[in-house]
Amino acid sequence: MAFPTLTRKPSTLDPDGELEDAVLRSPFDAGYVQSRPKYTRMRRSWGVRYTELPDADVATLRTYEQTTLVNGASPFDWTHPKLGFTVTVNIGRIKYSTSADKYGVADVSFTLTEI
Repeated sequence: MAFPTLTRKPSTLDPDGELEDAVLRSPFDAGYVQSRPKYTRMRRSWGVRYTELPDADVATLRTYEQTTLVNGASPFDWTHPKLGFTVTVNIGRIKYSTSADKYGVADVSFTLTEI
């Protein structure tokens, strides 16, 4: 399943994604630290933000979150809107915020994490 097509592109998006800290560290009394990799690969995460997303897109996103993603439990394929590559991700909690002086739009933000 793929992310729904919205009428706007994200207003802010980290192009390369942030790499997960995948290192276990064990400090010793003498002051040095022993470390080793936690995983065999590094996962990326992207912070995605839409500003002034129309109510129709917000409704599409809410429906997608609740029915298709089962409130974020199901992974999906996401195509990076600027670079065009596709990656399978999980979504964090989607935050919706509205303003009293801007009717019919909302700011939406969420984090996508590579699986």
